Amino acid sequence: MTQNNEELPRSRWHDSLESLTKQHEGSDVTIELLSLDSGGQYEAEKVPFAYIEYDGRDDSASVAVGGSGRRFPVVLRHVIEHPQRILISATASSGGSAVDVIGADGVQTLITLHPRPALPK
Repeated sequence: MTQNNEELPRSRWHDSLESLTKQHEGSDVTIELLSLDSGGQYEAEKVPFAYIEYDGRDDSASVAVGGSGRRFPVVLRHVIEHPQRILISATASSGGSAVDVIGADGVQTLITLHPRPALPK
């Protein structure tokens, strides 16, 4: 499994996350919070991915899930205020991606995008 890790400069956060949203349309997403105080906690596990974005006016990164179909009709968002670092990793073998966001509070939010398997023809 080959991974390509890239720390993004702040000037590229908005465009890179917008591009990632387009690339992973139809994927599932897992959101995990990692901190020294509470360890690892899942906020979402393999639910439909809606989008990921950086808003420079509010200085916040958001990842949204749901909003597709009867099972997940509502869009829910996880917001990271005042992110300090954003790293993107692409996994060549699975076609997935991971976004690692470090917040001002030191909490690491790991967002893993899982492409859905193609349906048999």
